[in-house]
Amino acid sequence: MSSWIYLLYVAVFLLLVLLVPPLIKRYYYQRLMQDLESHNFTLFTRHLDSFLAKVTFSAFERESMRLSMYEMRHEMKKADEQVQVMENMRLSSKQKAQLGERGFYVYLESGKIKKARHMMELVEQYGTEIQAKNLQIQYSILLKKESKYIQDLQERHDRLKDDYGQIPANLNNQAGTFEYLIGLQYSYLKDKENMHKWLSAAQEHLKNTPYEDEIEVLLKG
Repeated sequence: MSSWIYLLYVAVFLLLVLLVPPLIKRYYYQRLMQDLESHNFTLFTRHLDSFLAKVTFSAFERESMRLSMYEMRHEMKKADEQVQVMENMRLSSKQKAQLGERGFYVYLESGKIKKARHMMELVEQYGTEIQAKNLQIQYSILLKKESKYIQDLQERHDRLKDDYGQIPANLNNQAGTFEYLIGLQYSYLKDKENMHKWLSAAQEHLKNTPYEDEIEVLLKG
């Protein structure tokens, strides 16, 4: 066999090894997401439990997608059980931090303070300082109903503004989230003037989001 043909075979082999698996993974992931978006949960489960999925995705990735299905279906009891199943898996530090974030939002939605705290502790132990700080703020405001992060969030909000003191359109959701959390804290302090100021801004920046109806109720209250 001539050397150039040998090199060609080696190059083809490397391409198959390096390129084909990521392409298959991306294709199959898109297929699973299409199942979820179309609410075809039976087909989603069938695809997720298929042999191809098992050889394409890690166990953690598959169970994370299963958790997404339970969240989309608002089956919070099953989501809770799924988080516990995943916590008992053999996970890397990075995966423990990822699970902590996912689990935190599961328990945030269902109002389970102790379990949300446990998930936050996973992130504090295995995640980054920024990841932990973001959860600590939400835990304090949304679950413990505290108002100690007003200045912190106002400073973050100010840093989003451009040179003209305006919020760029691509940062509307982020700004609106800060405004919502600031407004909530003022509501705990019974400061209606500042509450309305920040929640009115949040209402504008968070149009057509899950927050919109809740903000409207708070402003009417």
